[in-house]
Amino acid sequence: MWPGQRPGQIKAVAEPRSLDPSARLRHAREQRGLSLRQVAEATKLSVRALESLESGALSELPEGIYRRSIVRAVAREVGLNPDQVLSEFTSLQSEAFPAPPRVVIAEPQAASSFNRMLTVVSAVVPLIAGVLYFGVPIVRGVIGESPKVEVVQPRRPDPVLSEAVPVGGFVDASTPVSRPVPVVVTLTISSRCQLRVVADGIEIIGRTMEQGETVPIELGEEILLLGDNASAVQFSINGQAGRLLGEPGDVLSARIGRDDYQDFLVRY
Repeated sequence: MWPGQRPGQIKAVAEPRSLDPSARLRHAREQRGLSLRQVAEATKLSVRALESLESGALSELPEGIYRRSIVRAVAREVGLNPDQVLSEFTSLQSEAFPAPPRVVIAEPQAASSFNRMLTVVSAVVPLIAGVLYFGVPIVRGVIGESPKVEVVQPRRPDPVLSEAVPVGGFVDASTPVSRPVPVVVTLTISSRCQLRVVADGIEIIGRTMEQGETVPIELGEEILLLGDNASAVQFSINGQAGRLLGEPGDVLSARIGRDDYQDFLVRY
C-alpha cells in the first residue's frame, strides 16, 4: 500500500512502449535464454550479423533477398512470427528493404549478315588461291611463239632432319589423350524459392525458381549457391545424391568446388 491508498484501490501501471523490431528480436532471444552464439549456430549466420540486426544497423547486412531471409530466420529461431517482424522492419525502414529487382539474363546477339558474309569469304578465298596455285597449268613463252605449257607439281616436303626429331619420337596420332572426367551438378527445386547461381565468377541464374525445375551445370572451378530457402534446393553430382544444404527457411550459402565436391555427396 502506498501513502494515501484507500482500501480496494489498485495503482494503475503504465504499459511499456512497444519495442521496435530490432529490440523485439533481442528481447525474445533473452526471454528464451539464448545467447548470440547459440542463435548463430542454429541459423548458420555470424554473430556479427546478429549484433547488427539487434542494433538496427541493417546497412551492415547483405542486401536484397538475403537481408529479408536473415530477418525471417532469426525471428523464427527466437519464437516470433517471421512475416510480422519483416513487415515491421519494412514499415520502419523501407529503404533497407527495396522490392527485389527482376533479373534479366541477356541472350547473346546474333551475328549480322555482314559478319557472316565476311566469315564465309575469309574461309573461301584461301581455298580458291590454293586450287589455282596447285591445279592450274602455268603458260610460259614469248609473243609470236607457240606457248609452252608447264605443269607445276606440288613441292614435296623436305625430309625431316634428325636433329629436329624430339626425344622419344613423335606422338602417335592414334594414342588417346587423357582428359579430365566432366563433373555435372544437377539442381532440383522442391519448392518455390529465390536462387542465385554463380559459376566461376559468372552469374548464370538469378531469379525465382519454381517447384520441379531441374538445372544441370558443369562444374569448372567452383559453383556458388545463394538463396532464401536452403531445403528447397536439392542436387546430385554425376548422378550421385548430394547432402542437404540446410533446414526449411535457412539462408542458402554454399560453395561446391572442383577440389572438394566429393564432400557434398551422401555417404552410404
